[in-house]
Amino acid sequence: MSDNRHPSRDALLRDGFGQLREQRGVSLESFAFTLNALVHAMAPAKSDKMPNLSSLGGLNAESMRTIESWRKRCERWVDGGTELPAWLEEPFVTALEEHGDTDTRVQLARRHGFMGVRRPALGDAPACAFAALGSVGRETGDVMGVVSEMLQDGVLDERDRQYGEQALTDIDDAVAALMSMRALIQERVMGARPALRSVNQ
Repeated sequence: MSDNRHPSRDALLRDGFGQLREQRGVSLESFAFTLNALVHAMAPAKSDKMPNLSSLGGLNAESMRTIESWRKRCERWVDGGTELPAWLEEPFVTALEEHGDTDTRVQLARRHGFMGVRRPALGDAPACAFAALGSVGRETGDVMGVVSEMLQDGVLDERDRQYGEQALTDIDDAVAALMSMRALIQERVMGARPALRSVNQ
């Protein structure tokens, strides 16, 4: 799929953080700490020259300068002042998910023509199963709604083109929700790690 039809990777990541900040009140400081930990855990070869906030000692002038320097770097990333490097995509989207984002990974995958499925996190609470089931109900309900509009005349044909793009998007969302539920059951019930792959640019 062409980038001419889809938002850029950077735009999707920045929008994901913007949504969290607006809807959930996630602060840049909190996100920066989460991202720092994930950068070191997921991309050690790229982060070896970056500060590791978890290894700082007590709060003092030097550690405060280090924290502020990292916060400013994150601010440039989320505000668009600095381009996000490709290797940062997976830590960044995972940090978004740790703060409650559920859409960005799906949108990123669609840029590459793949179906985005949320991988179950090891630390997910039991309530995540209910959230996954709720997502299935919500997304399949959207499919029922738009397809019902298309079938009002009893025929599915080119006259329904005005609903076509929305129907395809809703179906993709429903499939992703079902696959996420499948992955959760596969891991939690069957004891097998889902065969999901991260997609990076």
